Amino acid sequence: METAELRPLSLGELLDRTFTLYRNHFWVFVGIMAIPSAVAVPMNFFAYNKQGGPLAFPNPQAQAAALTLPFWGFFAIFWLVYSLAMGAAAHAVAEAYLGRDPTVRGAYQRVGARFWPLIGLVLNVFLRVFGVFVVLVIAVAFLGGMAGTLIPGIVGGSQVAAVVVVGFVVILALAAGGGLAIYLALRYAVSIPAFLFEQLGALAAIRRSVQLTKGRRGHIFLAAFLASIISYVGVIVFQGPFLVGSLFTSRNGGWPAWLNFTAAASGAIGASITGPILMIVIVLCYYDTRIRKEAFDLQFMMQSLDRPAMVPPAAPPGPVSTA
Repeated sequence: METAELRPLSLGELLDRTFTLYRNHFWVFVGIMAIPSAVAVPMNFFAYNKQGGPLAFPNPQAQAAALTLPFWGFFAIFWLVYSLAMGAAAHAVAEAYLGRDPTVRGAYQRVGARFWPLIGLVLNVFLRVFGVFVVLVIAVAFLGGMAGTLIPGIVGGSQVAAVVVVGFVVILALAAGGGLAIYLALRYAVSIPAFLFEQLGALAAIRRSVQLTKGRRGHIFLAAFLASIISYVGVIVFQGPFLVGSLFTSRNGGWPAWLNFTAAASGAIGASITGPILMIVIVLCYYDTRIRKEAFDLQFMMQSLDRPAMVPPAAPPGPVSTA
């Protein structure tokens, strides 16, 4: 077991420490993320079959065909398992970062006792971040529809002007909504580590995250952005050949079901391998903010000194002299 090296980290040092932990405990992190990735295989296989292949984004009708009750059932199960995996990965990162030896089973056992409160936290953060974005999009769509009917009368019946104005407003609103969602996500970025490691409730963990990330959100954004790119690239590398094949075969309707399953499985393999990187970054950012703001490195050192030292067993007594 190595001694933890706790100190403030620059962006480059944080990424270097991320990949060091990832490399040294590769199979532990892959084992943790393999469980939700395996659950995602039937969900994606079902969606690909319904929409006709992995690449259905040019066809909104094909996408809508996949959003049936069975798909949402698969998605609910995946979301529960993925939330549990995020907590387990956070525990594994903390164990490794503090010089201990994590295991897949131990990480899941430690987070299992607080499974439902963790689900409540993830759902709370999700609704805060994406709920604001969805409400904004709906409001813009409503206002855009009203503007589309009013602008032609104002500009003398010009439909082109109406389309340009409405399009500009929609793009601006989507950009503002996306920016707001990112800002909220950065505020709540370390809520899961705070919830798990400080034994807080869901709302207290969110407030704790807002406090810790204040003044460090640009740093967290850059680290999380780079980690997310690496994660998505990993999925694309494994799933890419099947996506290319889908482009050529979907024109003729010849995309078979077994290739849908292979595409779903290959994407799950890529997610298992690169998925843990983002959680490693988040946990390291949590410790980095505590070290900078609360001298967590000194607290940890003092706790280590307060632990009783291991006393070696006494040597067995020698033979008693009768002289």
